[in-house]
Amino acid sequence: MTFLHWTKDLELGIESIDAQHQKLVDYINEIAEANDNHDRVALGIALEHLVNYTIEHFAYEEEMLNKAGYPLLAAHSRVHQNFVNKVAGFKTRFDYGEDVAGELLDLMDGWLFAHIRRNDQGYVETVRKSGIAEQY
Repeated sequence: MTFLHWTKDLELGIESIDAQHQKLVDYINEIAEANDNHDRVALGIALEHLVNYTIEHFAYEEEMLNKAGYPLLAAHSRVHQNFVNKVAGFKTRFDYGEDVAGELLDLMDGWLFAHIRRNDQGYVETVRKSGIAEQY
């Protein structure tokens, strides 16, 4: 059973970013599936993928925003860093043997889509006006 469902209203219209957001949803769904199957090995792998891909995605997005001259980049980056710290904390706790999947999935369920709809939607106009979206 799928935990998170991607819907059209989440699309920003920046193809590469939309694809990356969908990949994040895929990793979250892998975590949910591993948790449902009580497969700690698969859960560890999916959690590692989520952490690494989140860092990669945020770096990509921030580079694009920097090139577009997005005026709220510093604040957006802080939101990203806070989230990376939280997810990395879950990974550390998992590595020490804690069962963090339920708590992590609760966070992801609320955070990702709210971030896309609120924070990411806020940069779309700047990115489009800059013409940088076509390069990304």
